[in-house]
Amino acid sequence: HARDRGVQLLVDAEYTYLNPALSWVTMALMMRFNQSEPAIWNTYQCYLKDADTLLSSDIEWALSRGLCFGVKLVRGAYLEKERLLAKSLGYPDPIQPTWEDTNHSYQRLLDKMLRLVGETGQRLGLVIATHNEESVRHALHRMQEFGIRQENHFVCFAQLLGMCDHISLTLGSAGYSVYKSIPYGSVEEVMPYLVRRAQENLSVLKGLRTERDLLWRELRTRLTRKRRPAV
Repeated sequence: HARDRGVQLLVDAEYTYLNPALSWVTMALMMRFNQSEPAIWNTYQCYLKDADTLLSSDIEWALSRGLCFGVKLVRGAYLEKERLLAKSLGYPDPIQPTWEDTNHSYQRLLDKMLRLVGETGQRLGLVIATHNEESVRHALHRMQEFGIRQENHFVCFAQLLGMCDHISLTLGSAGYSVYKSIPYGSVEEVMPYLVRRAQENLSVLKGLRTERDLLWRELRTRLTRKRRPAV
């Protein structure tokens, strides 16, 4: 139904003990629906130490079968629970040691995906899911370097609705594809999701302050702007 209407489905990532099963289901759907373009997309969490290995293996699997492949690239949102679970069950911590290591991982996988998109055209797609302005600027620079034009809708930037909207508006105005995620449900269901997104990327809070300052600046400009005399 979604494929017939040109709607792409992005499968989110979860906890590490659920991800293998989610990936198997997603890959099975890709086998069926990703023949001519990436209709089904998988999500990769860069705060996991094995993110690079997982992504590289899945890309090789898809391309060797002549499939299109869609990637949603995120930093990750279950840091504390993952570490507590690893400690309680006695297996190695799957999370990058520091926030900086996660950022390096995100940038490395972002570079890899953009290079591959530039080489393969519409066989690969990328959703750059981030509220981090530095990551967005880096992606724009790499897109230019790899010859990926703004109107290439197989590279898309994603932010939550109501967060970093100034980034989304700037990108959209410049002709880039922008995806705004809208959490839907009761307050009890939605609030934990939003809190995890803020924990995932500390720049979200900085972005909210930036948006507040921009809104106040625009409000002052409109209130103090001299009215043109009526004709």
